[in-house]
Amino acid sequence: MSENPIKYHEESNTYITRKNSYFEKDINVDGNLIVGSGSNFWKGINVKGILKLGKGTFVKGDVKADEAIVGARSEINGSIEVAGDLKIFDSVKINGSAIAGEQMFVRPGSDIGFAKASKTMELVGKVSIKEIESGTKVIVRSE
Repeated sequence: MSENPIKYHEESNTYITRKNSYFEKDINVDGNLIVGSGSNFWKGINVKGILKLGKGTFVKGDVKADEAIVGARSEINGSIEVAGDLKIFDSVKINGSAIAGEQMFVRPGSDIGFAKASKTMELVGKVSIKEIESGTKVIVRSE
């Protein structure tokens, strides 16, 4: 790519990637990160702030953040762990575990290997979770 795929917004301490970007190395951000749709990460992402993964993003490694929003039709081959709230939108596939330090919100069509939320986990519509940590308060509702 001839242009830098990452822009920085100083006032909000936010890094923004272009859509359809790809990254071959681990990404470590001290701040917030907004990922453009269709991006590919061949390793992991570590964010000390809020992470917003755009639609159709693919992450081969693990994801860590203070809070995270995973856009529709994204795929994480590893696990995702957040200290605060985790929002997972429609048709997201997480092969490993999804762990939220506070609340987790999962939209229809999502497929998760293992899930745990310290406070509550809200599942909307048809969601596939292979295993849920015992003691996790789960709220299930239709769309």
